[in-house]
Amino acid sequence: MKLSQIGERKLTYNVTKKFSIPYDDCAFIDMGKEYLLLTTDLTARKTHFPEGATFYQMGWYSIAVNISDICAKGGEVIAYTIAFAFPRNMEENEYEELLNGVDACIKKYGGRLVGGDTKEADDVVIVVNAVGKVNKKEFMPRKGSRPGEAIYVTGSIGRGGSALIDGDMEKLLIIKPRIKEGKILAKAGVKSCMDLSDGLASSLYQLMKMNNLGFRIYEEMLPISENAKKHENFMELALYHGGDYELLFTISEDRGKELEKVIDIKKIGEVIKERKVVMVRDKKEEKLENKGYEHFR
Repeated sequence: MKLSQIGERKLTYNVTKKFSIPYDDCAFIDMGKEYLLLTTDLTARKTHFPEGATFYQMGWYSIAVNISDICAKGGEVIAYTIAFAFPRNMEENEYEELLNGVDACIKKYGGRLVGGDTKEADDVVIVVNAVGKVNKKEFMPRKGSRPGEAIYVTGSIGRGGSALIDGDMEKLLIIKPRIKEGKILAKAGVKSCMDLSDGLASSLYQLMKMNNLGFRIYEEMLPISENAKKHENFMELALYHGGDYELLFTISEDRGKELEKVIDIKKIGEVIKERKVVMVRDKKEEKLENKGYEHFR
């Protein structure tokens, strides 16, 4: 069977099952009162960066997506290592521009570059490893949702998909990880949270698998970005397109209402006992498709 028939998600599940790894945004290692957080993301020009993306934007993005994973666990970034692969005909000024993007993102969001590697390849490939930490009592795994809790999302959704259609590389690639929000959610006692990178519907299905529970969301509650609303297929962009890098989490509604006074979050639904993912539209409940951005498909 070819990988195109399997898809990224199943490939990942196979690895976590084979090596008994928790399926989460980050690996977490017991360090006494804290967890050491480890995450890695590979970005390749051919698959991650549309035509028109600058090397500065590529550098920023490659760091920011790793930071977003740390944010989803309530953590603080400590350090990064980077492995670069470049074609031999790449210009030196392009390399410098990429490093400037890396540097700018690190300076804005913290941590420091401590090492890495450089090799030759047919195209640009960037592999970033990020290290972070979080107090054990504030750690937010994906598994921890409970029936009756409310589902919330930070910011707005559909932004990534609309930016891709519009060809707006700045909005698509200069993403802004939710560091402040992640720390506030962690201190507030959130017990289930994930980075919203592959689309809302896909993320809800991943949480369903982890928690053995279901989710009911409401169309009228979805905080769809203004840019996405300019497109006829704005609901498709909000539900099934990746690239938003918001935080999706569950918490009691009372606690959620308190958090709404402090950070930009919106309730979009509730956790249910039935193992399904549905959306209420015009007072009618309909099943959401389990689809979103997925490599190999």
